[in-house]
Amino acid sequence: MRERIKVGLCEEYVKEITLPGLYAEFKNGYEELMLANKAYAVMLAKQGIVAKEDIKQILIGLNYAWETLTEESLDPQLEDLYFNVERTMMKKAGEVGGRLHTGRSRNDLAATQTRMQVRKSVWALFDRLLEFQAVLLQQAKENIETVITGYTHFQPGQPITFGHYLTAISSAFTRDFDRLKAAYINTNQCPYGTAAFAGSSFPLDRQMLSDLLGFDKVLENSLDCIGSRDYILEVDAALSLMSVNISRFAEDLYIWATYEFGTLDFDGEIAICSSIMPQKKNPMSLEYAKGKASHAIGALMSGISTLKNAPYTNNGDELQTSAMYWDGLKAAYTSLGMLMQTIKHCSIRKERAYKNAAENYCTVTNLADFMVKEYGISFTQAHDIVGNAVGILDEKKLGIQDIDSEMMKKCCKDLLGYELEISNEQIKSVLEPFNNIQSKLTIGGPSTSSVEQMIQNLTAKVEEQKIWLQGVKDHVEKANQKLAAEEKAIIEG
Repeated sequence: MRERIKVGLCEEYVKEITLPGLYAEFKNGYEELMLANKAYAVMLAKQGIVAKEDIKQILIGLNYAWETLTEESLDPQLEDLYFNVERTMMKKAGEVGGRLHTGRSRNDLAATQTRMQVRKSVWALFDRLLEFQAVLLQQAKENIETVITGYTHFQPGQPITFGHYLTAISSAFTRDFDRLKAAYINTNQCPYGTAAFAGSSFPLDRQMLSDLLGFDKVLENSLDCIGSRDYILEVDAALSLMSVNISRFAEDLYIWATYEFGTLDFDGEIAICSSIMPQKKNPMSLEYAKGKASHAIGALMSGISTLKNAPYTNNGDELQTSAMYWDGLKAAYTSLGMLMQTIKHCSIRKERAYKNAAENYCTVTNLADFMVKEYGISFTQAHDIVGNAVGILDEKKLGIQDIDSEMMKKCCKDLLGYELEISNEQIKSVLEPFNNIQSKLTIGGPSTSSVEQMIQNLTAKVEEQKIWLQGVKDHVEKANQKLAAEEKAIIEG
């Protein structure tokens, strides 16, 4: 194996590079490596490149390696998992085992194995995203008429409902699913059968390899097969954007749960206590979700920084693109879970939220809209009149409930030169938060009918995503079954 080099690896190299990499590969990619080996063996037999009797011994040897190779038995002097498997396989298959590598390189094998690992790794995240969406949409259904204040620049803006807010969050995570789906499609393309990078002089059937391993298509250019790692960055980017959405959502809930806002309450299941302050109930799940977003972002930055100056071929730099991928993936998965538990164990203080919306001036835009519709003045004029009224209330230390017909008449007289007849009943009606919300007519607004429609649309989208994901899993499972059947036919044939 190392005949050209003549000597073994130095102790420091083994300790710092070989062993950590070997253990990580065994943990994350052993199954994928074995499936790739078996698919290649089957292909060699079917193409008549290696005799079936030899392939039979190779497959028996691979099964022996599968059963006997453990993390404890890994030999770092063999450099990587591939050579450890080959050495173990050949203990059973004999020298004929060396024929498995006919027309193949570690390069195309590793490229294939990595794509298979990344492919499988995101399935659990897809599942968790769909579960999370179900929780969000159920909460949205239950809070279609729960009035809260909507903010811009962190100042009260206009009233909405908690259901409307949650459908906004659900929309963002729907896009996260689609971004991850797009990355998955680019990942699930087969580079196998291109050897080191320039293809092979043996009549390898690359389409067969792709089919046996559950890929969607053959990645065509042989150099691109070996040199490409951008698909990992695509997944990293999708994870980073999702983590940003997780963090922004968590930040809103985090602030609403403060005493000063007082609109969100969370249960003890997601809280921790203080070692000194007995009154504390700290929302640790939200802090975790926000903090862990940096791990996914860090994985993306690490991958981009690594790949940007790596030559477009096989090299050690390129292989480091995924060094932080697994940490970023785990962080995103766990953060999403913490946020899901928070949603399950929190509730809006409806009376407090309504009171805030009724008193914090967030409904006065509707008063300006009413004046435009009722009296035909421009919105700029209506804006100035209402703004003047709010200014008077502020100067006199009064509240929104003190806006009355006489005040509005005076403001109209001051700015228009004439009075408008606005009754106290009209003012009260347009300033009432729920009426305010129901007055919104445009698609996607906070009215009950609009939110119900959005929930229906989002639910349909989630069902569509479920069907796609199940199809993806079924496709790979069918390939695994086909490979197993081909293996069995050779061994028993």
